[in-house]
Amino acid sequence: MGNASPRVRRDVSLREANSFRVESIAEQYVEVHNERELLDALVQARRESVPVTLLGGGTNVVMLGRIDGRVIRIASRGVVFDEDDGGARVTAAGGENWHELVLACLDRGLSGLENLALIPGTVGAAPMQNIGAYGVELSSLVIGVAAIDTRDMQPTVLEAPACAFRYRDSVFKSDEPNRYAITGLVLRLGERPLETGYRDVREELGVMGRGDSPQSVAEAVIRIRRRKLPDPQETGNAGSTFKNPSLSRVRLDRLRGRLDIDAYEAGDHYKVPAARLVEAAGWKGYRSGDAGVWPRHALVLVNYGRATGRQVLDLAQRIRDDIAHKFEVELEREPQVLGHD
Repeated sequence: MGNASPRVRRDVSLREANSFRVESIAEQYVEVHNERELLDALVQARRESVPVTLLGGGTNVVMLGRIDGRVIRIASRGVVFDEDDGGARVTAAGGENWHELVLACLDRGLSGLENLALIPGTVGAAPMQNIGAYGVELSSLVIGVAAIDTRDMQPTVLEAPACAFRYRDSVFKSDEPNRYAITGLVLRLGERPLETGYRDVREELGVMGRGDSPQSVAEAVIRIRRRKLPDPQETGNAGSTFKNPSLSRVRLDRLRGRLDIDAYEAGDHYKVPAARLVEAAGWKGYRSGDAGVWPRHALVLVNYGRATGRQVLDLAQRIRDDIAHKFEVELEREPQVLGHD
């Protein structure tokens, strides 16, 4: 390998680098394939006083028309399995495809990730928002997150407690955004009991007529997601647009005075499904130009072709305002916004 820094390109279209498939132009763009290249790109940007935007699979972002400074896309690959009698320690590079990692672990008989199958994006993006689905959150499996600390440009590994994982959030996303450039993830697999408590999963397993196993749970989750959610390769989207809101007992009772809605305890508060609120307000299947709400899942905003990031965000804001007016509940947007108009 040479010591040359990765090539910086200018005025690069990011339409194919984000799952919403909206047009956005990066003032500067560089793709890195290992920690050394990433460090070089970060140091060079600091030396030139250029702001940096880190990008993985572009699956949990809404891009606006232009991103100033340097977009660094992390495309590092590699997975290492250290197996023992109890399971395995799995180390995966930040640019690995998440779903492919799930399948690779299942092929080795390692349980733990099966409920997180078919979630789009890269390994490096997974801890950012503490991805979760069907009763499992990534945080329950994490040993540590490898990253470059941009304060001192030194590689580091944050152990799970330092990551401040919580519902769809972490130190990387909200507490200290842009401080850590995630280079990899270390997981402990093979020890967690199967999670089949979600009704959709149990019903799908029943339809499949299969016994409970990591492979059958993964297959059930994949079937559910393919049935409910649009394929980003065919219809631009970033998955769920809103987080499930957390309400006090008083606010939940007030909401239930207006709407029949499920809830589950989360500490001293109650989580309610945002999808139920959006559907009850009449937005499911709505379309304005090429921006719309997926007809089979009320939380998924989509780009039917030529929608802009601004049009997607404007639709999300209209939905938020309507939910606040009708149900006195504030919805929080899940994807991050990058760039400007």
